Amino acid sequence: MRILSLAACSMVVLAGCKCDDNVNRRFAKIEVLDDEGNARNMVEFGQVQLTFSATRTVRVRNAGTGALEISSAAFSNPKFATTAVPVSLAPSEEAMLAFTFKPDVADQRETGTATLTTNDPDRGSVQLSLAGTGVTATAIPNPRTFAFGEVYANEFKTLTFTLTNSGSNELPVTAAKFTGTDPSLTADLTPLVKTLAGGESVMVTLRFAPTMALTLGGTLDIELPAGVGSLSLPITGQGIAARPKLCFRFDDSAFEQCTDGTVGMNLNVPFGGLCDSRVYPLDGGLSCSLDGGAIPYERSGRFYVRNEGNTPVSYSMNISAGQQGRCGGDGGIDFLFANAPLLPDGGSPPTFMVPTSKLPDAVTDPTPWESAPVAIVYRARSACRGGDDSDLATITWSRQGEPIGTMRPPNTMLATLTGTSVLPNPEPFPITFTGNRPVPVDARLISNVGDGPVRLLSVSLRQSSDGGSVPDQDCSAVDAGPCSYFTWVAGPTLPVLLEGTTNLGQPVDKVVGRIAYGVWTVDPVTDAGMYIPPSQEQRIWAVVNTTDPYEPVVNVPITGRAQ
Repeated sequence: MRILSLAACSMVVLAGCKCDDNVNRRFAKIEVLDDEGNARNMVEFGQVQLTFSATRTVRVRNAGTGALEISSAAFSNPKFATTAVPVSLAPSEEAMLAFTFKPDVADQRETGTATLTTNDPDRGSVQLSLAGTGVTATAIPNPRTFAFGEVYANEFKTLTFTLTNSGSNELPVTAAKFTGTDPSLTADLTPLVKTLAGGESVMVTLRFAPTMALTLGGTLDIELPAGVGSLSLPITGQGIAARPKLCFRFDDSAFEQCTDGTVGMNLNVPFGGLCDSRVYPLDGGLSCSLDGGAIPYERSGRFYVRNEGNTPVSYSMNISAGQQGRCGGDGGIDFLFANAPLLPDGGSPPTFMVPTSKLPDAVTDPTPWESAPVAIVYRARSACRGGDDSDLATITWSRQGEPIGTMRPPNTMLATLTGTSVLPNPEPFPITFTGNRPVPVDARLISNVGDGPVRLLSVSLRQSSDGGSVPDQDCSAVDAGPCSYFTWVAGPTLPVLLEGTTNLGQPVDKVVGRIAYGVWTVDPVTDAGMYIPPSQEQRIWAVVNTTDPYEPVVNVPITGRAQ
């Protein structure tokens, strides 16, 4: 190779050139630059949190024609360092060399140099000045955990949070937010996002206001400088609420009915119409049916309280088993409660209290949380018509033991139990004859406007002995007076059953015979017979005996108009 270099030199000499030893040699050239491309000889770290390692980068370029080798870096102060060397750069290649500063003394400015050893023939070593200051800034949160405990629905609890910079240097807080929490937790976190001077504190208030039963979790996250370390503070709480409901289920049905526990506080339980045991005795007599089907004499079910919340509720109940003062004080109690206290005579009081109880006794009790069911039996037995043919019982539920000043819904609830006696109601079906030649008419006599059946047992025609309104003379025993103008031309056919009706506008009645009014007369010319009424109005009554204990006798007026 050396020979080839001499030959080349001889050729250049012949051409009039001067050769030396540097012909065809390549050299590295190091440049240390700032962001604008200007020469750089200083690295400033600024303020760095104690024990935290800060990093700054230095731009290095090979501006030569040969490979640049940076073989080592020597530091005059051990608090400065680099792991970026050795490094090799091709011509025109750049690299970012990372330098670190890790202070261990607060509020002291540290200086030093970094000497880079290179293969640049002109700059075999490159020296950079280094500087930085160690500072302290310590974030102290109070509290470190937010434990709201149990907060009742639609009430609230607040906790105060304080963040303090206990160090000597400024502490920048760049962000604060909730993560994984429920909307029932609120706070204005903007005061936290600021730069705290040494010793400065900032305070915010967190508010937990659940509207339902829930479990609160999540964190309050506070973003701080890397040397300080961000905070993630856990949040816990429990939204609690008792959700009591009044429930009832008939023994002959799988359907359950309950209050909804929020808005609907009333439970209406209709037992319907049952056969009245006074009118339709259980031991026989007239059977109780409607529209061809048998009607029960009693109906039973179970009443109970359910708590669908997540915390116990205490309550008492006032039970009214029936209405008093009906039928002149003879009205009985038709709703029988299994939890009613017994009276000395073996009966039960019309009203009684159920002492305060707690549902459940403990939150660890198995769900569903339900009270022991109370058996309720309704047996319809009336004492009079109109005043005792419908029955009403009530259960008033009242919340107990809540903190003073609170109004936790529901405060009271009401269960209303209703039932009616299926009763007949026989009413007169009057007959009126008009005209000069009245014809016999169908005698229906009774209309049953009640929902229970009634049997018409017998009937007799009667007149008033003094011309008044009391039918005291049987027509079969007299041959003068109004009775002489009225006669059965068919029937009567008794006994007869009048079924009950479910439509008050459609009473039940049946023809039991035919009655004629007037004197039977034969026309000598036409030989036709007819009834000729008297010149004065006549009135008798059909006196009907029934199975209705409230209307055992019904007087039906039968009137013949004058000509």
